[in-house]
Amino acid sequence: MLVSVYSCKKDLDINTNPNSVTTATVDLVLPNAIVATANSMPAYNSMGAQQVGYFTNGGGVSGWGGIISYNWNTGDFAGLWATTYDILTDVQYVIANSEGNASYKEFNAAAKTLKAYNYALLVDTYNDIPYTEALQGDTKLQPKYDKATDIYKSLADLLDQSIATFKATGTGAGSKLFATADPLFNGNLGKWAAFAQTLKLKLVLKGQGKVTFSNTTFDSTVGFLTEDAIVQPVYAKTDNKQNPMWNAWAYSASGTAVGAASQYAPSAYIMTFYNGTKLADQARANVTYITGTSTPTNQLGYQQADAGRGQAPSSWFRGTSSTAFEKIGILKGPDAGQPILLAAESYFLQAEANVKGLVTGSAASNFDLGENASFRYLYKDNTGAVTSGKDPVADATTYRTVNTANPLANFAVATTDAAKLEAIITQKYVAFNMLFGHEAWNEYRRTGYPKILAGTAKNDTFVSIVSQSTAADKLPTRIQYPANEFKYNASNVPTIDKYSSKIFWAK
Repeated sequence: MLVSVYSCKKDLDINTNPNSVTTATVDLVLPNAIVATANSMPAYNSMGAQQVGYFTNGGGVSGWGGIISYNWNTGDFAGLWATTYDILTDVQYVIANSEGNASYKEFNAAAKTLKAYNYALLVDTYNDIPYTEALQGDTKLQPKYDKATDIYKSLADLLDQSIATFKATGTGAGSKLFATADPLFNGNLGKWAAFAQTLKLKLVLKGQGKVTFSNTTFDSTVGFLTEDAIVQPVYAKTDNKQNPMWNAWAYSASGTAVGAASQYAPSAYIMTFYNGTKLADQARANVTYITGTSTPTNQLGYQQADAGRGQAPSSWFRGTSSTAFEKIGILKGPDAGQPILLAAESYFLQAEANVKGLVTGSAASNFDLGENASFRYLYKDNTGAVTSGKDPVADATTYRTVNTANPLANFAVATTDAAKLEAIITQKYVAFNMLFGHEAWNEYRRTGYPKILAGTAKNDTFVSIVSQSTAADKLPTRIQYPANEFKYNASNVPTIDKYSSKIFWAK
């Protein structure tokens, strides 16, 4: 059934396709929205990844435009807005058609969780956005923009509702109908509750001191996510059914290399967290990059022909062809599941909350568990199993030993709260590499970590050497609202500057 849902997205997108059926049951619409959320991750990742040095332009090729100048216009990244609001329209359909219906209570709670997840993506990207008047179709064609802080509060309230429903229903499998329709946790309500509470923790940490949340407590019986949240609708090596990251950075279903992907290379800056300059991490480098720490790198904006170039099909592909690959690292295969939240992030969120006194527990333990989980995700194969011969806990322990005097890897030597936060966010930066570039950019703008230094030395900064930003750090602060908003809702679009207007949680 999930294969059918995934392959027939256009038919089931009842809110935007005038040629489709006008009604659908929630058990068909919800899985479609979950898969669409997963499929949006590569676009969000790419938007943020170029800002924080996960990838750069290759040398010897011109025409890079905004990727190296940061001089974005209203057409750049516009698909993020349209795609996410399209997903949210389907999510809202599920909520509206399941509210108060006991037979669909799990669907209702899951949809509210998904609503919070997707709206948080939009707020973290654009700040103020349409919310209270959004998703109303023809009845509200020009919705007002709500304050980002108010939206964060509302999303946390939604998550509390979801958690309460999941908890009251049980911690095991939900109804057979829900389990069959769930490509994320296969109907496990305990995991859904933990996922929702982890999302709430993320909102509270980002909004602390700026958002008047209704409730900043966390249910210890629900806990937080301890495994990667991976969507698996049965991706396959078939047109329109491949894992979205594989489709974007590796091969088409016919086996043709994605041409543009080979033009990108990792930055020299990100490589310093593997090659011993800032941290020594050969194990994760070897499964992240095609030739480990020997993979060619570049400085964003440097375009001479002798600059580091990407390798076919991309620097993040481990293998020799579309059929001969290692099923490990970033691009695990066309049939691999797509993560929407890593266990590593959950543990690092908990560690930060421990440091700030929001959640009881050991920051040091959660920090180590976060590192362990990062190794574990990269070592997983296309089936979700840890690759034979790989031991993530042993390798993470070795990593801490090799970097024993470095507080960025060994939490025991981070002696101040500032040093602890830097360690947590820096490790999150490494764990997010080419998976959640947007989250890494969010965290850099929120905390200033990982640190970059003034100037243009390639090991010290991920800032483009041809940046047109007028900000002191030569970085942008956000992307523009999309062109269609100025075309159809101009009276409500806030006036912003891409080099000075900040997301509300930013430093």
